[in-house]
Amino acid sequence: MKNFFYILIAISFVSITNAQWTSQTSGTTELLSGVSFTDTNNGTVVGNSGTILRTTDGGTTWVIQTSGTTNDLYDVSFTDANNGTAVGIVGTILRTTDGGTTWVIQTSGTTEALFAVSFTDANNGTAVGFVGTILRTTDGGTTWVIQTSGTTNTLQAVSFTDANNGTAVGVVGTILRTVDGGATWVIQTSGTTNIFNEVSFTDANTGTVVGNSGTILRTTDGGSTWVNQTSGTNVSLSGVSFTDTNNGTAVGINGTILRTTDGGTTWVIQNSSTTNWLQAVSFTDANNGTAVGIDGTILRYSGNVTAIEDSK
Repeated sequence: MKNFFYILIAISFVSITNAQWTSQTSGTTELLSGVSFTDTNNGTVVGNSGTILRTTDGGTTWVIQTSGTTNDLYDVSFTDANNGTAVGIVGTILRTTDGGTTWVIQTSGTTEALFAVSFTDANNGTAVGFVGTILRTTDGGTTWVIQTSGTTNTLQAVSFTDANNGTAVGVVGTILRTVDGGATWVIQTSGTTNIFNEVSFTDANTGTVVGNSGTILRTTDGGSTWVNQTSGTNVSLSGVSFTDTNNGTAVGINGTILRTTDGGTTWVIQNSSTTNWLQAVSFTDANNGTAVGIDGTILRYSGNVTAIEDSK
């Protein structure tokens, strides 16, 4: 989840050869804050004022969908080309089972802002948000049940790898973990009070958290221990996406894009060709990904990391 309350103003300068990111035409100038691809071609982006965009050709064309709301949407999660859920301000939850041809408003049972959502299949999903709000569904959103998070800290992001194992992160270094589908959430020790904006797990044990001041934390034991990684930047990182234990990408302020192919042991700055704040990123495999941000920004990545030089 992107940090809408705290903005770290910083400037970074990068020098890079053979850039792999290209700009796509979104057809909107709205802030885009969530993106979910299920394969190389099929993806959905959400943003302010109820904006939902859909592509079936890898972003060559983006089609505006009718969301049925003007509420700001912060995140979206698809489990296949047809089934997806978007969440947003004042407890907004939208659901589609036909790839976004129709979006149906669901009853969330809360008016708190929901900043992130994660589904592992068409039925099982979790949404998190303001003041420690956690909602859970096991029937595709027909019913949402409020869970006890054990915190009043705002939760910015959530990642589940299966119906049982999930992690939520948020402000003041908050990390929560569940191994029973959210019946119980356990606070983990992050070792920092920085704001966490996004989390990505590839299996029950291996995950990465990103946040303000260039913060990147890594776990390989389900969060029992979190290890600080060297990001090479001090700007706020808003999104992260791993496709396997080694390959991941983080994005943030000033068009910052960082890439790792060794599980975060080294992070390499890539040329995004924009200074726009990038809010979220979604990769379907090591070589195909999409990043979104302010002013309707959509960037597409295809290829492998090549020669790099950077300075801060």
